[in-house]
Amino acid sequence: MTFELPMPPSVNAMFATDWKTKRRFVSKSYATWKENATNLLGAQYAAYGSPSVHRPVALTIKLGLNYQSDIANREKALTDLLVANIDMPDDRYIERIVIERDQTITGALVTVEGSALA
Repeated sequence: MTFELPMPPSVNAMFATDWKTKRRFVSKSYATWKENATNLLGAQYAAYGSPSVHRPVALTIKLGLNYQSDIANREKALTDLLVANIDMPDDRYIERIVIERDQTITGALVTVEGSALA
């Protein structure tokens, strides 16, 4: 299954800190991205028939970024989104993640592969 999603935030922008209390919280930009991406993912996943993804799991992530940004810092938001919204194992069970820069696309393309999509 391949999903077209908006560009995820860098892991550095996912959380903010209240320096008075020293507590971390979800940043506004991450919350906005997550809401939008959840809606898009849900519609695309339903179009695939909402199959279960079984171990071993492999992901291929293509990001439409130039060389001003670290592509590895975008993976965590995407894997957390997938685990929370499709029937797949927790991200600790992902066996392989390939992350590629592809300036011909806008946003992110995420391909999920499992031992049996059923």
